[in-house]
Amino acid sequence: MKRIIENLLRITCCIAFIVMINIAESRWVYGKELVFYKKENNVSCRFIVELAVTPEEHTKGLMFRKKLSEGTGMLFIFEDDAYRAFWMKNTFIALDIIFLNSSWNVVDVHPFAKPLSEKTITSRFPARYVFEINAGEADRCGIKIGTKAKFYP
Repeated sequence: MKRIIENLLRITCCIAFIVMINIAESRWVYGKELVFYKKENNVSCRFIVELAVTPEEHTKGLMFRKKLSEGTGMLFIFEDDAYRAFWMKNTFIALDIIFLNSSWNVVDVHPFAKPLSEKTITSRFPARYVFEINAGEADRCGIKIGTKAKFYP
């Protein structure tokens, strides 16, 4: 019996170690959520977000990824409201690009950004945040100019 307990303890420790390594190597920040609302307190959609905060993270974005899980997206955080320009170079996934101002109001939506395109996609109005999700999800969630969002860090 003592031997069985020792073996179970070793296995548990190994599993915990593997999980910790995977979390440490992951850029996904679980628990961080961006919620879009149809009307006040009427949730339209929720997304688990990966943050892109540094200039290096802004540059890389979702490049070279083959898929993006449903209900997830990348949130680009900038220091001020400004016109934002993005492109799809080296991005294999069709995306909806959502531009939000510092009050978390959607100021522009660019649906179905074409994979691998080097065409510049610029926000129509200044934005502090840019959120990229799978193509078609903005329409499914009713996300459009004026939609309100809230970020839960």
